[in-house]
Amino acid sequence: MLGQKSQVRDMTDANPSSLDSSHDAVPTTRSQTTPNPPRAFDPNASLVLVGISGSGKRSLGFVAATALKRRFITEDHYFREATGLTRHEYLKHYGSQEFQRKDMEVLKLMLDNHRTGCVIECGLGSLTRPVQDHLRHYSQTNPVVHLVRDIDRIQQLLGLEDQSIRLLREGDPLHRTCSNFEFYNVEDRTRVGSDDATPNPRSAAYSFKLQEAKEDFTRFVRFVTGVDVNHSSYDSPFVLRETPPELRSFTHAIFIRSSDLIADNVSLPELESGGDAIELCVDRWGPDMPNVISKQVSILRRNAQAPVILSVDASMTGIGAKDVSASQYFEILEHGLRLGVEYLVIDLGQNSSRLRQVIHARGKTKIMGQRIFEPSQDIQWQNKECVQYYQDAEKVGCQLVRFLRIATSREDNTAVLEFTNRIRSIPGQHPPLIAYNIGRLGRTSQVFNSILTSVTHPAITRDNENERDPQITSRDAVSALFQSYVLDPLQFCILGANVNYSLSPAMHNAAIQHCGMSHCYSIPDSPSLAILDRLRKDPNFGGSSVVQPWRVEVYHKLAAKSQHAEAIGAINTIMPLRGPSDGTIYSLQEQASRRNQAGPVLGWYGENTDWVGIMTCITRHLAPRNAISAKTTGLVIGAGGMARSAIYAMLRLGCRKIFIYNRTKSRAEEVARHFNSWASSQVDSADVVRVLSSTQDDWPEDANPPSLIASCVPADPDRDEPPANFEMPLQWLASPTGGVVVELAYKPLDTPLLLQMRRIRADTGRQWVLSDGLENVIEQGIAQFELMTGRKAPRRLMTLEVLRNYEGADGHFDEKTIQARLDGLCS
Repeated sequence: MLGQKSQVRDMTDANPSSLDSSHDAVPTTRSQTTPNPPRAFDPNASLVLVGISGSGKRSLGFVAATALKRRFITEDHYFREATGLTRHEYLKHYGSQEFQRKDMEVLKLMLDNHRTGCVIECGLGSLTRPVQDHLRHYSQTNPVVHLVRDIDRIQQLLGLEDQSIRLLREGDPLHRTCSNFEFYNVEDRTRVGSDDATPNPRSAAYSFKLQEAKEDFTRFVRFVTGVDVNHSSYDSPFVLRETPPELRSFTHAIFIRSSDLIADNVSLPELESGGDAIELCVDRWGPDMPNVISKQVSILRRNAQAPVILSVDASMTGIGAKDVSASQYFEILEHGLRLGVEYLVIDLGQNSSRLRQVIHARGKTKIMGQRIFEPSQDIQWQNKECVQYYQDAEKVGCQLVRFLRIATSREDNTAVLEFTNRIRSIPGQHPPLIAYNIGRLGRTSQVFNSILTSVTHPAITRDNENERDPQITSRDAVSALFQSYVLDPLQFCILGANVNYSLSPAMHNAAIQHCGMSHCYSIPDSPSLAILDRLRKDPNFGGSSVVQPWRVEVYHKLAAKSQHAEAIGAINTIMPLRGPSDGTIYSLQEQASRRNQAGPVLGWYGENTDWVGIMTCITRHLAPRNAISAKTTGLVIGAGGMARSAIYAMLRLGCRKIFIYNRTKSRAEEVARHFNSWASSQVDSADVVRVLSSTQDDWPEDANPPSLIASCVPADPDRDEPPANFEMPLQWLASPTGGVVVELAYKPLDTPLLLQMRRIRADTGRQWVLSDGLENVIEQGIAQFELMTGRKAPRRLMTLEVLRNYEGADGHFDEKTIQARLDGLCS
């Protein structure tokens, strides 16, 4: 940041007009120049970041390079590499005019010589017309992302004078004309973790200050580059993020108007549940709205952690404004594509030629073609025109089709069901159809519409209700499905020894009730695996958590398992496999769509969410200085089911050197053989896990000290597992940059290992970030709830229930501690 600050001052002081000398010659919107480019890139095409100083190019560039596993090239480094001088030295030696000429020349070379496999930071030179022309051409083949940030925050960060910030403010919109994507860098909220009430770098709570931005931008660059489109981290139809909402049953989109956000009528943290997607309806537009919508999309993504649908209400563009013009309408659509929204709604009644241009430029965004049938149009669901409209939407290239009709009678709800069945009977593969009636009389059809029904949310309070906006919540719809017997009440439980103190019932039952379901989660009377035989005879059995000592034993009783459970060799979740009366078993995709329906149990499906919880804890607390690379080393203590999950989590994160220590060496060797055998066919290495023989040994000289540590020794020792009073040998803790320590035991919460690590951190100043056992309990439980029910978990509620019900040696947490931990884990 200091380097950027000095560069801005040097350039503006040398020539105050140099940054805006070409403003008048550059068009303000891409639509005024050439047709929209297709946003279809080679998977390895370099990603370019542009934006004014302070927008976050350096920090987010590092995040993108880590997420995409690419080389990161900064303008400063490349300039020095090309000229032998720093930018400041060159400016001082040759003067402003020659510096600007050389800067543009070097920037172009940097772009041209690194068209693939890189993330490139493009700096102040992008405010000059020659470089912008170059970037426009470059964006035909590469993603160019314009980073936007609050200008007052930039001024505060860089300490700029008003004159300098004015030049940057005026120049920044030019980046929109030479880029094809846009990301609004929203400020991180204050995170207070589970271990300390202050965000002190030495506290166990500490995560680096851009943690939320890191998560947001990682998802964004993976989407726009296509990394997440054809590659999956989970590969299971039961995992919500694996299957798009249009391919799941009874999914909902929370409907929010841009004017609601402007008026501060939305309690953002509450949006974490109650919808499988968020629909942002743009109902205001004007010169300042592109930045506003960019920020709104980023804020919604951060709070809801769900796909974004962008739509336009062309009749409401501002107080007293006339209907939005065609040019404004397509300007909004283009801006939605720039933001990389997952879904973009287009009005099929607009100019078909221009709609095709939008579809051509969609990139990875899915286009939802929409028609709203007004009463004045006298179009009934039974009319042939409705089928023709659907077929026309398919021909123009829509990935989804949404038809809405203003209900005038309750009979319209029967008619729309018949229309939906008519479309589904068309042979072959066709775009998913969303069809229901809107208004109070259409609520029945909204309940029974299968995918992406628009819903409201208790977090939204409007001064004036629009009768055409959604009037039911997701909870209302789910509850109605149970009351009408479309979905069935199921029984869930936890299997394992010593589960009487389990926090799972409180956590799951609170989430079940919150989502409007009629299920129940309990602890069985008999802690024996024989209970599986009884559960198999219960058609209302929905699934079970499985804890030690049965994670491995139950694994061998499964009819099917996920690839992750197979790789780990242990499970923590079983779900029933059902089928029709002929005794055959439905496909896994069908099982996932029927998971809230009762029926004969024909076998067990096994999954593991322990690794998801551990991976989430590591990722949340992993600072950039310890980003996983070829040199990263992991250490796992223990050799049971949780240790297997920890190893797998590290492997999935890209760590290829993992050491395991267990008091009984033979068990550690067994685990190492298992993963080395798996890795030989998966990651082209047969030596990813090595065994440490003794805590007295020095750390191996051929490996870096570990920066990823997971302690998987149970609170209640099983067989020959070491007890939870384990402390780390000091000679194994030589990582100069510290790292992340994940403790899986939570009885007691302050284990000897965590107490030891706090002392070491205080004594050495090394940045060890600690994650206690409750954090993993919450994360794996959230993943497990979504797996078993198919509903998005209310993260904050489930976290709150765990904190309220946890009882340690000193009793329950007080309210102040609960609030501090809640804010840290859910902010």
